[in-house]
Amino acid sequence: MVFQDTIKFAPHGQGASDITELISNIIKDSNIKVGSCQLFAHSNQSSLFIHDTADETTKQQTVDFLAQLAPSSDTSCKTIDECMSNIPESMFAVITQTTVAFPISRGRPLLGIWQGIYLWEKSTKPKEREITITIIGD
Repeated sequence: MVFQDTIKFAPHGQGASDITELISNIIKDSNIKVGSCQLFAHSNQSSLFIHDTADETTKQQTVDFLAQLAPSSDTSCKTIDECMSNIPESMFAVITQTTVAFPISRGRPLLGIWQGIYLWEKSTKPKEREITITIIGD
């Protein structure tokens, strides 16, 4: 059996949002008990990751680290060559993921006890984001 849907997220500022509960509820509603789930973000300005839920500091350190590796051009100074403004987004796309997959067991995401699913918004200019969820299993 295959279930697929696209979720729209209201604009929010930079940072990571825990979407674990939302995804868990969609998996439950799909009636698929065993299988796999794939999430796909329809923007290179946002990213998906599975991370520690126990410590808010750890999550923020990860977001800060990624922001340093691929700084947002939203806040960078004007460059001489306008083409250079795309470099941070290109670097960001290389080091982060727009897709994440995980197993499903007993109708729930099979994550570690302290793991959660996050949507990271990189841009300082909030926009509506879409994620497609595809669940395959029985």
